[in-house]
Amino acid sequence: MSTEPLAFSLGSVRRRLLSGSAWVLSTRVLGLALGLAMNALLARLLAPAEFGSFLLINTMVVIGSTLSELGLDRAVVRFTAESLAINQPGRARDSIRLSIGWAAIGAASVGVVLSLGVGQWFFGSVLNEPMVAAVVPLGAAWLFATATQYMFAQSFLGLSRFSHSAILQTFASDLVTVMVLGGVYLVGRSTSLPEAIGLITFAATIVLAVTGLVLLRTMRPLRGPGQVTRQELFEVARPLLVSNLGIYLLGAGIDLWILGAFRSSEAVSLYGASSKLIVLVATPTIIFSGVIPPLVAELYAKGKVRQLERTLRVGATLVGVPALLVLVLFIVAGPWVMSTVFGPFYTAGASFLVIKSIGRVFAVWTGSSGIALMMTGHQKDMMRTTILGATLSVGGGLLVTPHFGATGIAVTTAAAQVVQNLAQLILAHRRLGIWTFVTMSPRTIRDILFGQRGAKKGDDEKEPSTDGG
Repeated sequence: MSTEPLAFSLGSVRRRLLSGSAWVLSTRVLGLALGLAMNALLARLLAPAEFGSFLLINTMVVIGSTLSELGLDRAVVRFTAESLAINQPGRARDSIRLSIGWAAIGAASVGVVLSLGVGQWFFGSVLNEPMVAAVVPLGAAWLFATATQYMFAQSFLGLSRFSHSAILQTFASDLVTVMVLGGVYLVGRSTSLPEAIGLITFAATIVLAVTGLVLLRTMRPLRGPGQVTRQELFEVARPLLVSNLGIYLLGAGIDLWILGAFRSSEAVSLYGASSKLIVLVATPTIIFSGVIPPLVAELYAKGKVRQLERTLRVGATLVGVPALLVLVLFIVAGPWVMSTVFGPFYTAGASFLVIKSIGRVFAVWTGSSGIALMMTGHQKDMMRTTILGATLSVGGGLLVTPHFGATGIAVTTAAAQVVQNLAQLILAHRRLGIWTFVTMSPRTIRDILFGQRGAKKGDDEKEPSTDGG
């Protein structure tokens, strides 16, 4: 274990968290507004059935890009941060280069497979959505741009370039997209589903090109010792891929497909619109998750387990309070929120919004146990918990949706999310000896945010608290 004074260690972590969080917070808040604006514009530019079809193709893009990233999006953060922590810049450079290269190949392959008939068969024959089937090739191009762009942003995150990662992950493309769609809306011109997807793909491609150039310049100084092989990367990435896919099977998109198989496009649009507002509950956690992965990898590599626990638990507390307040808002004024953002038609989706928000708040309050597992070599445990959650979510959804529709799959999704996050919390404690859920200790929060005076040398060697306090 490190023998650095705890005050020094906490100060270093605090500065990096606050500096990174400032960038992530500002871009996420603006990005949240942009994302809601984009979906609000699309809900008004497209008919309800077309908006439901857009949400289905958007799910294809999200899940397809996750599959094509091959789990390397998390692996590149871990390997890059670890390499820089142990002064091996050459290893960091190899990690970025190999990860982006293989992810680009994966994205191109998934796009080709979808465009050559698989996507048309699935949406046309399985889901009976011919409108979606017709725009699969456009969606495949959008998928490639999204997957590659995300890999660039994750590479910046591994380098602790929080500003670059925050701006270039989704904020920049959302900004360009809203400007284009806003212009269409202001001139009073309607648009079709293919036109909307084409405009979004165009915006994503522009940002992708700029991001690639910036990353190339950033990587130039990464010269020196260390290397990583493709086998090393994929040994870590494979279980992370399963975990990432499991997260989406748990209700970040697959639930829409299940609902679409049994209900109309209008029902999908109501449920999907409510899902877009869940980001308001998740935003504090997304901000924290945009900063913490490289710090987890670095602290664990240096043996600072106690400091890692305190950082994660304080983070859970800081993001848990606003998440709870948003849930209260949805419970009290859900119909008004849905109507204000998407229009009067979408008021009926308020009940789905509340149900899914309850599951998400539980996930926020259990903390970043999943990230802790993935960034410390326990990615297989994370994989198992996501498989469990995904099985409950998909299996339960297929059973209840034919009888209870959107309400049934919302309840199933929220319940599966609770089970998965509880399993992750317990496994993080067993494997790492730490808890990640919210802390009610004012002293711990004060120490992380404002520093600790008079800490004794060697404090960081103490074992992490396991009393749950």
